[in-house]
Amino acid sequence: MKRHLALAAAAAAAVVLASCMTVMPTDRVLLGERVVNFRGDHDVVQVGRYEGNFHSMVVVVEKNDVEIFNIVVVYGNGEREKFGTRLVFREGSRSRDLQFAGGQRKIRTIEFTYKTVGNWQDGRARVLVYGVR
Repeated sequence: MKRHLALAAAAAAAVVLASCMTVMPTDRVLLGERVVNFRGDHDVVQVGRYEGNFHSMVVVVEKNDVEIFNIVVVYGNGEREKFGTRLVFREGSRSRDLQFAGGQRKIRTIEFTYKTVGNWQDGRARVLVYGVR
């Protein structure tokens, strides 16, 4: 009886976890994420530990609305590319593929300036960055 209850609880937890995860195509690799607060701020996603090259990236926003002002990608060789944005991402939305100059690139860091613009009582949002191979 205890075993059946444990299996049922584990199955329920797996369903809940799967429903909370963002589903992305298999050619996308999660490079990093940040939980952002209800105010303007600047954050850096450290990516350097991932092997491989990427030709673009996608930004996904969960749990609240976020306005992203700028995105700066620092490549493995130290070059910087700025994606000038001033876009409001609604909770559950994602950016288009942001293409990197020069084709396939290694990524060291991704910097972004933002502010949460959703419900101030639950001002946290989750920003995820995926690399596209």
